[in-house]
Amino acid sequence: MGDGILAGVDVARTIQEIRRAFPLVDVVVWSRRSSVALVRDCLRAGARDVLTTTSADSAARGVVAVLEDQQLLPRAAKLGEDSRSTPSTFSGMVSRSPRMWDLFDMAVRVANADATVLVLGETGTGKELLARAIHEHSGRHGRFVAVNCGAVQDTLIDSELFGHVEGAFTGATTTKKGLFRHAEGGTVMLDEIGNIPQSAQHRLLRVLQEGAVRPVGGESEEPVDSRVIAATSDRLEDAVERGTFREDLFYRLDVIRLELPPLRERKEDVIYLFGYFAREVAAQYNVSRPDVTNDFLDALVSYAWPGNVRQLQNFTERFVLTRTGQRATGDTVREMLPFQDKPEVVPVPAPHGSEADAVDARLPMAQALGPRVDALEREYLEACLRDTRGMVGEAADHAGISRRTLLRKMKRLGLDKQSFRES
Repeated sequence: MGDGILAGVDVARTIQEIRRAFPLVDVVVWSRRSSVALVRDCLRAGARDVLTTTSADSAARGVVAVLEDQQLLPRAAKLGEDSRSTPSTFSGMVSRSPRMWDLFDMAVRVANADATVLVLGETGTGKELLARAIHEHSGRHGRFVAVNCGAVQDTLIDSELFGHVEGAFTGATTTKKGLFRHAEGGTVMLDEIGNIPQSAQHRLLRVLQEGAVRPVGGESEEPVDSRVIAATSDRLEDAVERGTFREDLFYRLDVIRLELPPLRERKEDVIYLFGYFAREVAAQYNVSRPDVTNDFLDALVSYAWPGNVRQLQNFTERFVLTRTGQRATGDTVREMLPFQDKPEVVPVPAPHGSEADAVDARLPMAQALGPRVDALEREYLEACLRDTRGMVGEAADHAGISRRTLLRKMKRLGLDKQSFRES
């Protein structure tokens, strides 16, 4: 199949004609030899997939996967006429959403550039997957190295990123290259960049400006060729306003901005991703997929998915493994997921008996108890932060909550980690 022509047939145009005549039919192109241009043209024309394999068995498995998805297509099609009628794949990311495919298209167009990319998105939307996809399409031959800036202790972040020389500090018994030099010729992904301490922000800015790193304790800078992709689930503009993030560093990072929409804003992906994950789990564990009703699918779509794609993937794995051979309804979803309207049980301090401390039963419960719960929560978190000297990760571990949850609570309660470090 050369130049998109097979036996005088324009493949891309044929795909478009089939899609117009049969909107809910998936088109799969099988070619033993195909160019990158042909694959791109077929996918843009609406092909479900392009199978570039010499094995008939592999091609057959691709067709079987399409047939299994067909049972979900009519339900997914009702979620929006603007959605693409065929699911597509981009370096391990799958979507039917036009917003996602616009994002994928932009990612491909900027992949070959060396410009810094800033990836925005809530937890679980696939920021690292997108960063890896950009690296894969960049033509860079070095490593892809990802580091969570919020998971590294502030005292070690400089050494982790930029390396150190032997004897630079207590415990530095050997020389360490650091992640930037480890990713020479490749890509460094700085996840949750908003959590990088200010002490390391100046060093990072020097790397972006000069293309060189100075190891901790080193006397000279060493050239490095590592592209930077930064990612965050928070608004860096707010951190700049608060003075916790350098404005010049923000502008250096915010050259190309890619924003991943949350799953609740692309409902058309919920059903398709559920089917995609269910098929993978069933194949991995060699089990049959449970039978699902339309009510089950409606419940999936109605859920807000605060953990986004990662939460949906974990739910699907648990669902397939625990409900094998069963028929699942909307009640099944509500039993397995913490629905938004489910009340949260919060411990409330007992009243001390005084009139000032008495609960006003005339008010709704949330309004009456809210100030007390907030005050108790603030007191507890302040104690945790004092004990850990403002180390958010350690305080979160002690409290038994995630770092992100603690940061959200600190923002709501007006707690600043820096004030606990100074004290």
